[in-house]
Amino acid sequence: MKKRIVLIDDDKQTNFLNKLTIERSNVVDEVVIFSSPLEALDYLNKRPDEEKGSLILLDINMPVMDGWEFLRLYATKNQNKAVDKVVMLTSSIDPRDQKLAEENVLVSDLKFKPLSLRMINEIVKLLLK
Repeated sequence: MKKRIVLIDDDKQTNFLNKLTIERSNVVDEVVIFSSPLEALDYLNKRPDEEKGSLILLDINMPVMDGWEFLRLYATKNQNKAVDKVVMLTSSIDPRDQKLAEENVLVSDLKFKPLSLRMINEIVKLLLK
């Protein structure tokens, strides 16, 4: 199975930098980027079973739909088959985000932006075996 990261962030510059960092890490086979959470949901819901098991890096603060709403919709569509791992990304220091991440069974971790090579390596090592 391919090691795939699905990166969801409304900021195109952040996506560009994160993609470069992920590609430099050489720990995944593919990076799929979405600046629209709705497009990401559509992709995740329509992909074949052999493409499930991805690592989703999900920004919390997005204008149309925040990361928490995305997770609610994702969970609704993928009941009992949510085999993807989700890491929430934030630049906020709001303690409510940490609490929500800890309470949400879909969330494996919460990381602060920007991503570094070390962070990517740690995340992939733990979550994409």
